[in-house]
This record gives sequence, structure tokens and C-alpha cells, in this order.
Amino acid sequence: MIKKGKLIEVEDVNLCQSKRIIKVFLRGISLKDCEFGEQTEIITSTGHVVRGIVSKNKYFYDSSKIFGKNVKEILCIK
Repeated sequence: MIKKGKLIEVEDVNLCQSKRIIKVFLRGISLKDCEFGEQTEIITSTGHVVRGIVSKNKYFYDSSKIFGKNVKEILCIK
């Protein structure tokens, strides 16, 4: 279980006008408790609230596993 307030990555799938599927991976802070593969909302570093499916392959919710990739404190630097 991923707790509220953890840094996660979600997958947003959209269909464009030419009938192509576009997958967008976004990172942000979880707004509620969730599980892998479940649809949830995040708030990005720019303040946008996005709904998507929690990515199973690229998770960033545990600070011990993200050392050197994407540290939550670095996101606050503008």
C-alpha cells in the first residue's frame, strides 16, 4: 500500500484525434492511499492535479529505492 503524501509516478492514457493512443508518465505527490495498478490523483511540482494509474514498473514512493534518481527534496528547488 502506498500512503498519501508519497512521491509516485502515474500513467495517463489519452486518445488523440488521429485515433492514436498517447501514454504520459507523470510524477507527483499522492493525494490519497493507493495500490499499484489503481487509479489515483497526484499533484505535480507545478501544482496540477492529475488522475492516472499508478505505474508498476517505475515507482518512486520509497526514498531508499530512489537514491540517485528522483529525490523529493530536489523537486522543491526552482
